[in-house]
Amino acid sequence: MSENKIIVTAGKVGADMDVVACVIAYSELLKLEGKKSIPVIPGEFTASVTPNTLVWANNYQNNYESDGSEDFVIVDISDPDYCPDFVDKNKIIEVYDHRYGFQDYWKDIIQDRAHIEIVASCGTLIWEEFKKRGKSNNISKNSAKLLLASIISNSLNFKTPLTTDRDRNAYAELKEITGLNDDWVGGYFAEQEKMLEKDFKKYFIADTNIYKIGVEQFVIGQIELWDATNLLKEKKDEIHEVMEDYKSFPWIVNILNIEKGFNYIYSNSKEGRRLIEDKIGLTFKDNIAITDKLLLRKHLTKILRGI
Repeated sequence: MSENKIIVTAGKVGADMDVVACVIAYSELLKLEGKKSIPVIPGEFTASVTPNTLVWANNYQNNYESDGSEDFVIVDISDPDYCPDFVDKNKIIEVYDHRYGFQDYWKDIIQDRAHIEIVASCGTLIWEEFKKRGKSNNISKNSAKLLLASIISNSLNFKTPLTTDRDRNAYAELKEITGLNDDWVGGYFAEQEKMLEKDFKKYFIADTNIYKIGVEQFVIGQIELWDATNLLKEKKDEIHEVMEDYKSFPWIVNILNIEKGFNYIYSNSKEGRRLIEDKIGLTFKDNIAITDKLLLRKHLTKILRGI
């Protein structure tokens, strides 16, 4: 690997728990190997990054000014269009992501340094790197806690269809290191709900992004709640205020009801509803469709792209 300093970073918007964990933990791994590394987390935090998890995130930067002497590692992202502006795409030396779509692009450029595999959490891939490279006994408790939180967050407490035994094994191993028990999980999701109640629009804006679906651009907002039964009754006006900025695009809001194990997909965008009906086979009633299982936005974009 490069002897230049290495900037570990992620997508330019919407820093969720997986982003925070992977950026910080992988930068730590590089430092354990004697390399110069700087973790950079651009973009607003989503509600999945709670105050009690953020205290474990030390010594990262929110932005970076390139001086031309660095290489880059990107985590929890593989679409080059979503890299931060400070990233020189020609100097990306490694990629870690857990969604398909750009694996062939990166394999052509960096060969086996493109680690793109279907698991629930990119945090699982980063923990596996600690083990492969003989540093699992050296990981800090804070990085272990962040990775554990990323697995719980991205697997929605192991309820998403993309959860694998690799995620479960990684969680069990990190749990031993951190000393966190299963009671922590309920508290984590409860803390997310409190954050959304306190400042719904802020976190909804942070978790709303534009995606390419074929040649079209498609907007997906996401809200993750333990119990989302009453969300649309209580927050529909605020949702519409935010989505007004995206009215020229087809759009949906993906609302996860984690306790019940399904999603509400909401949209008053005719084209947004059509894409969901055509590609996913759901039917809308009063602008709401209901899935039969939990689907994160990354799962929806995968299906919409036909991957």
